[in-house]
Amino acid sequence: MRRLLATAALGTIAFLAIGGSAPAGAKTRTTITVRSDSVTVNGAPVDVSVKVTDPEGRPVSGALLRLIVPAEFMGEARDEIVGEATTDDAGEAVLRFAPAQIGRIEATVAFWGAHGYAPSSATVAFDVKRPATAYEAVPVGLQARWARSYLILVPVVSVWITYALVLWLTVRIRRAGAHRTSSKKVVTS
Repeated sequence: MRRLLATAALGTIAFLAIGGSAPAGAKTRTTITVRSDSVTVNGAPVDVSVKVTDPEGRPVSGALLRLIVPAEFMGEARDEIVGEATTDDAGEAVLRFAPAQIGRIEATVAFWGAHGYAPSSATVAFDVKRPATAYEAVPVGLQARWARSYLILVPVVSVWITYALVLWLTVRIRRAGAHRTSSKKVVTS
């Protein structure tokens, strides 16, 4: 057993010496490239295309990217994560952002580092003309204008038809009853 452990230790030392490994804790630098430095938002969510590479220009796959914007809530200012995406094999990812306020927003695309890669970040500016709506309210009921206007006629007409039917039946029953009583008169002398 000792001999096996000694051989494994010597093999590891030789591998590290020959391979010229990086010092412990050293990480490969990364660079984030945003396809557009300024993005205009005009009432719809926008996609921000991003690529992560190493110093040799090789893509970094599996990097979790976060889109961070400054926000203020109840008088307290802080940075909020508004989107996340993971890079594909080409080192590319798409972050979606739907701002709710008008104006210029300076956002940060951040990679916090992982799998031997160092953290990096890049900035992107959003020029928000109209805020993006997170959802669209859909009216309840029928969508056609003509259908909505005539929709009230359905219950009104059905009530009047029912009323006319009951009235017609009542008149027929009375006439039938009056006819029977007039034919049953008995004459006595």
